[in-house]
Amino acid sequence: MKWNRKSPQSKKNLYVLLLSAILLASCFFPLHAGAAGKSSGPARNQAQAEMKGVWFSFLNWQQFLKGKTEPEMKAAFSQICDVALAQGCNAIFMHVRSHNDAVYPSGIYPWSTQMLGGNPGFDPLADFVSIAHAKGLAFHAWINPYGYRKGSYSGDPSLVSATNIVAGIQEILIKYPVDGIHFDDYFPPLGTSVHNEMIRQVYALTHRYGKIFGISPTGNLENNIKMGADVGTWLSTPGYLDYICPQLYWTNQHGKQGNDPLYTRRLQQWIFLNKLGLPMFVGLASYRCGEKIPGDPGWQLRNTNLYEQALSAKKAGLSGYLLFDYASLLKPAAQNELANLRLVK
Repeated sequence: MKWNRKSPQSKKNLYVLLLSAILLASCFFPLHAGAAGKSSGPARNQAQAEMKGVWFSFLNWQQFLKGKTEPEMKAAFSQICDVALAQGCNAIFMHVRSHNDAVYPSGIYPWSTQMLGGNPGFDPLADFVSIAHAKGLAFHAWINPYGYRKGSYSGDPSLVSATNIVAGIQEILIKYPVDGIHFDDYFPPLGTSVHNEMIRQVYALTHRYGKIFGISPTGNLENNIKMGADVGTWLSTPGYLDYICPQLYWTNQHGKQGNDPLYTRRLQQWIFLNKLGLPMFVGLASYRCGEKIPGDPGWQLRNTNLYEQALSAKKAGLSGYLLFDYASLLKPAAQNELANLRLVK
C-alpha cells in the first residue's frame, strides 16, 4: 500500500530478534486445529468469482468517517458504498485493524484512535457489514496483522503475537458475517518461518468459518523476499492462501524515456510464480491517475492505463482487480481513467 505518512525510526535489531522468537514460539500453540490444503467449498468458489474491489484505508477512515455519530457514520458509509457501486465495484476491502487497534469492540485490541478517535459508543463494523451486504457489496476485513510500517510497530507492541493475531481474527469471524480476511504488504523482518506458520493458522481458521483469506503483497518480488514475505511458498504449496493480489502500481510507460513496460513485466513474473494456479487479482494504483510520478510518466501521458491493465490481466486469466484507494474514486484527475476502466466487462 501507499501511505502519505512519515514513519518513526526503526526498532533496534535486538528487539526485532526477541519479537521474532516470541512470535515463533506462539505459533506452536495454535488456537484451532485445521487441515491445511487446497481451498474447497464456499471459500474456493468466492475466491474464483470475478473481483472488482476497492480498498478503504485508515486514511480514508480519517477523511470520511472519523468523529461522526452513529447515524452520521452509517449515512456516510452508505454513500461510500454507492460511490463504489457506481464505479462498478462488487466488494470493499475495509481496514478494521491497522495499528494494533480495532474499529469494533475487541477483547484483545483497544479502540482505534487512528480511525475512530477512541470508543465511539457503538459498533461501526456491525453497521458497515450490514449496509454493504444490503447494497450487494462483499465486505472483506482488511488487517495489518503486525501493526508494522516502515521499520516500527504501532500502538502497543506487546500485542504483537501470532496468538493474538489469530485470536483477533476469530473475534471477527465469530461476530461478523464478513466475506473474507485480507492482509496487506507490511511484514516485519522476522523470518519466513514465523510469517508462514501464522498465515497457515489464519488460512485454516478462515476455512473453518467458510470464509476466504488472501494477501496483497508489494508487486516487487525482491522487496517481498527482503521482508520475509514468502510469496513463492504461498503460491506453490497448498494451505496458505485462497487468492493473492500483487500491487502492480506501475504503467507500461515507465522509466525516464517512458518505454519500459514495467506493469506487464511484473504481471508476467507473478503469473509465472503462481504454481498452484490460485485466483489472482491485480492491485491497481488509481490514486496515481493523472499525477506526475517520478520515473513513471505514463500516468500523465495516458488516461487508459487502468483500462489496459485490467484488460490485460483479464486476458491473462486473472480473476479481477482491487483499486487503491477509495479516495481516488472521487479524485477529479482520475475520472477519465475510471470511466475507461468501467468499459472492461
